Amino acid sequence: MKTSKYISTVVRNSLCLIITFLSTMTVSGQTLSGLTKEGNKVVIDSTMNIQKPEGPTKWIPQDNESDYKTTFFQGFTLSVDLIGAGMQILGDYGNMEAALRLNLKNTYFPIAELGYAKCDITDDDTNITFKDNAPYIRIGFDYNILKDKLQDNKLFVGFRYGLSKYDYDISGAEMTDPIWGGSENFHLNNISTTSQWLELCFGCQVKIVSNFHMGWSIRYKSELHSTKSDYSKPYYIPGYGTTVNSSCWGGTYNLIFDLNWGKKHGK
Repeated sequence: MKTSKYISTVVRNSLCLIITFLSTMTVSGQTLSGLTKEGNKVVIDSTMNIQKPEGPTKWIPQDNESDYKTTFFQGFTLSVDLIGAGMQILGDYGNMEAALRLNLKNTYFPIAELGYAKCDITDDDTNITFKDNAPYIRIGFDYNILKDKLQDNKLFVGFRYGLSKYDYDISGAEMTDPIWGGSENFHLNNISTTSQWLELCFGCQVKIVSNFHMGWSIRYKSELHSTKSDYSKPYYIPGYGTTVNSSCWGGTYNLIFDLNWGKKHGK
């Protein structure tokens, strides 16, 4: 009985060793052939074809964004400006403005800014009143200068071309004619004008939460052309600002809704 049990144990252990040995002879799903034994050494036949595993032997994370290129169209943003609205509510002139900016590869950003401006101001020294109100448009282009193009925050440089067609009124207090005598108020109404200008821009956009961002921009503006009038020069150009000098500075502070397609990318 003991001898039979001993033989059974040996056979079972031998079978396990054979199965283990055969399993170690498989590489990439193929059993190795051409193995010979010389003494206590195992020799591999030089004619045997051993296939190397396909692909990298090191695991590479799929979310490694530096190994990918962004898709061309990444979505767009809608924004409104708070500075112009605040100036219109609290001051003598200002504007309501919204903007649509396209996102191309998180690098290039064509943009269109539409607004409506108004001015009603009286000069303290001359008592002359200037009034106008009209829409305007600015179109341009922003470039994201940050090295990491896939992050949510952006730093821009860009330019704008602005255009507004508007009518303005000028009126003054009673004036005395130095030659003929007498006095009379003067009113110049509906003086039709078209103005064009350029802007150089620098600004940023910062993510606050989810798709909601905030940002600001600084603008250097230079007037290109305004329709000449026989009576006067407009004091305020909708979308541009005052015309005291041939150039001026401006700025925006924006609430931004980033309707992006996500960080889509492919090889």
